[in-house]
Amino acid sequence: NNNMACFVLGAVVVALASAQTIPNEPVMIDMVQNNPGDAVAWQQTKYMDPRQLKALGYSGQTTTGENSGTQGVDFHTLGQDFFPAGSPQRLWLDAYARGVDGFIARAKKAGVKAYFFVDLMVFPTFVIDAYSEQIMSGGKIEWNNVTEMLQATMIDETFARFPDCDGFIVRTGETYTYDTPYHKGNSPSNGTPERWVDFITALRQQVCEKHNKQLFFRSWDNWPSSATYYLSMTDQIPTHPMLYFSIKHSSGDFTRPAEWNDQLGVGKHAQIVEVELQREYEGKGSYPNYVMSGVINGFPEMSTKIGLKDIINKPQIKGLWTWTRGGGWWGPYIHGQEIWVDLHANVITKWWASNGSMSEEEAYMAVAPVLFPGCSGACASTMRNITIEASNAVLLGQWGVVGSSCGLWMRDDRIGGLGKLTGHFKSLGNNENMWAEDLGNKVQAMNIMQDVLSVYNSTIKPQLTDPIQADQLEISILYGVHLYAIVEASWRVMANGYRMQQKMPYNPTNLSTAIMDYDKRWAAYRAYGLAELYAPSLYHPYYLCLGDDCNCALDPSADEVPAGIDATVNMFRSNVTEGCSNFTGFACTPNAYCDSNIGPGQMTQYKYVGDVDLAACENICQKDPSCTCFIHRSVSAPGFEECKTINQTVKSINGSAKGYNAYVRKQ
Repeated sequence: NNNMACFVLGAVVVALASAQTIPNEPVMIDMVQNNPGDAVAWQQTKYMDPRQLKALGYSGQTTTGENSGTQGVDFHTLGQDFFPAGSPQRLWLDAYARGVDGFIARAKKAGVKAYFFVDLMVFPTFVIDAYSEQIMSGGKIEWNNVTEMLQATMIDETFARFPDCDGFIVRTGETYTYDTPYHKGNSPSNGTPERWVDFITALRQQVCEKHNKQLFFRSWDNWPSSATYYLSMTDQIPTHPMLYFSIKHSSGDFTRPAEWNDQLGVGKHAQIVEVELQREYEGKGSYPNYVMSGVINGFPEMSTKIGLKDIINKPQIKGLWTWTRGGGWWGPYIHGQEIWVDLHANVITKWWASNGSMSEEEAYMAVAPVLFPGCSGACASTMRNITIEASNAVLLGQWGVVGSSCGLWMRDDRIGGLGKLTGHFKSLGNNENMWAEDLGNKVQAMNIMQDVLSVYNSTIKPQLTDPIQADQLEISILYGVHLYAIVEASWRVMANGYRMQQKMPYNPTNLSTAIMDYDKRWAAYRAYGLAELYAPSLYHPYYLCLGDDCNCALDPSADEVPAGIDATVNMFRSNVTEGCSNFTGFACTPNAYCDSNIGPGQMTQYKYVGDVDLAACENICQKDPSCTCFIHRSVSAPGFEECKTINQTVKSINGSAKGYNAYVRKQ
């Protein structure tokens, strides 16, 4: 019995000791990210106001890598004047540093900590040039003893210039200097865990030990999202009460189908969890897409559902880092109408503050009446149901659950084309059930969004006491209705087009109908964006380009942007036929055009050219006694309008690869 008592007591002591081995203070940080290279610049958001964050329970604030105090120092302690008085770079530096001062001062006045989001390794170009022979190799900065010295100098000067900064959140997987004309840099990685051990250990000494500041080192895009890799690497780095590892809740990026990041809740170091509230790949708050249920409880598509509720009380977990705004590139821009971001922010902060003692649903039901005045009880429950259903529409419509991953064919405010989905369609093979289920996902997504709008208008909107908010919510839901109707038509075009290219059975009429639906739905979507006061900015039918020289116009020239869904649809326009119809006095030849053969090297001269339906085209020719033939196709393309008539003698009927049918007037 004494031995058993000693064993139990020993186990308790070990357990208590284990729970106390990570003494780092708890934190809750928020970030508004200014997307790099974006001419729109800072987000229109309440979340840049640290008083707003303090009210939600946040302990700290950060902004983005393009607004970091490490880029506000001049490296004068190296004994050289890299930013001389009166020079353009000095004027830039002084103006930049003033903005950083303001960020810190506002945070401190509100009672929250101010952290710099730091891209490493990034240095002034003048410093890089001065030390190029010692630190540059193959056009990149190498991590070595000289680079370590330069980094230590930068950190020393940063905390000397901005002493009230509370620490760094370090990003190395991505380094963006589009907005900083006097800086450039790159990741220190050489692909080995040994490099990360050396680099993080040096940062730990420079930030935590020397300056007693907090250091949050991000795992994102640095090493595999693997607990085994994480443990083998981080176990070589000494712990420190100021050192944390920052890890996304998802194993990859904030995408779906979701997978859990099993680096969380293991090892000897303190960790914070990264959660994106605006969902950069999924409309950025332009339509309802409530995912905190999945983040907290586990997403429905997970084979083993695991979420924050399963790790919040593990000793490693010391904080939450939310991104209320920003992430990704460009739009959609929600123009300060942040209701869906507010929903995510209020639910996650309330739930986190409870240490998981309340459920996600309880947190939702508590904040809904505040966010949606007039909507409580059954109304709030219905709101939760339809916002979760909207996220299911995103899963089915954008990401899909059949075959291989659809990847990033849609992202930010861009929609890619078949080139982004060839692998997915290939994975369906000749399995017609998979093809049908795949397309059925898109139909279901479209229908879900329509159902969400219907339920909102019939059940929720009548309860809301703020008529402006009621309209804004309706317009936001309508955005999702339009978008996923376009997705459904786009999918039919791509599926039929792919099958045609691969010489698989396909229905030309279905392809034609899909293209017509695509055109009509884009027209309606753009009219919605034009006329609705509360509409966010729209998606573009071309794909993403990065940098500060991208054309983000409504209808740029095709050679100015990467090909997207429009290019795919236009590629197939010439391959659709509508089938012959019977008209009195005309004989139809399918897949043909009328040739007047007016002379060598000359083309048939058309009297009427325009985009009208088949019946209208026939009527134009019927009413013109001189009209000898009309040709028609179901969809329009530049140079290949739907209807063309001729009033010359028809010499021959030739085959057409453009989807036209020829109707020749009978003699």
